[in-house]
Amino acid sequence: MSHKSTDLTNFIPPSVKKIKKQAKALNFWFPTTFHGLQNIDEKRPALYVGNHTLMGHDVPPLVLGLYLQKNIYLRGVADRVHFRVPVWKNLVKQFGGFEGTRTAIHQLMIDRKHILIYPGGGREVMKNKGEAYQLIWKNRFGFIELALEHGYDIIPFAAVGGEEMLDLKYDSNDFRKSLLGKGLTRIGLMKYMRNGEGFVPFATGFLGLPFVPRRQALDYIFCPRIETKHIAKDQFEEVKVELRQQVADAIQGALHEYGKC
Repeated sequence: MSHKSTDLTNFIPPSVKKIKKQAKALNFWFPTTFHGLQNIDEKRPALYVGNHTLMGHDVPPLVLGLYLQKNIYLRGVADRVHFRVPVWKNLVKQFGGFEGTRTAIHQLMIDRKHILIYPGGGREVMKNKGEAYQLIWKNRFGFIELALEHGYDIIPFAAVGGEEMLDLKYDSNDFRKSLLGKGLTRIGLMKYMRNGEGFVPFATGFLGLPFVPRRQALDYIFCPRIETKHIAKDQFEEVKVELRQQVADAIQGALHEYGKC
């Protein structure tokens, strides 16, 4: 086993004392409420699939709060860009984040871990104006294929409140229209910014400060689990589109219930 895979599988969560201290600070700024906790079970590992909100400030309250509420420490799939930033990458790993390759998720499913994934990835974190609470999953089916392969339960969940922490002022669409954006597009360099989707939008929050989220209540709604172990292997390709839609519909239904979709 490589050193990298050993780091992945031998992860130990921070101490409860440390988590309580951090959760207390987070709850002051982001008062957090969990709904549907009856749908989750420490002894029944699942793939938790949710909507990613602007800048991703909703992730720490979810991970720490769920650990204190249900003794479930979610191992979070993180975009590879996190692991290119010195210091920050170590913090992500310290709190259980890992680069979301199929190999890594496959290993954690073998180990029967609770896994957190946002199919919208960085694109949902770096939204454009008018995209609040939208699921931007493109043509991604990897998480569904892995769940089917391992017979993993899926727990859809909705995060409410994260989009209200910041106000978008300048997004990737604005950048594409700028002289610099047009120039990069013309000479073919925009592809290195994921055709503009890798552009970090400018947003303001608390006291109008750039990127500082304002105080905001958060709600996490866990939908009933979706079981996959009964689906035969020869049906995987046939059902995966329907299954992905079922997960998306559950999340959007929860968002709609809270007036967000």
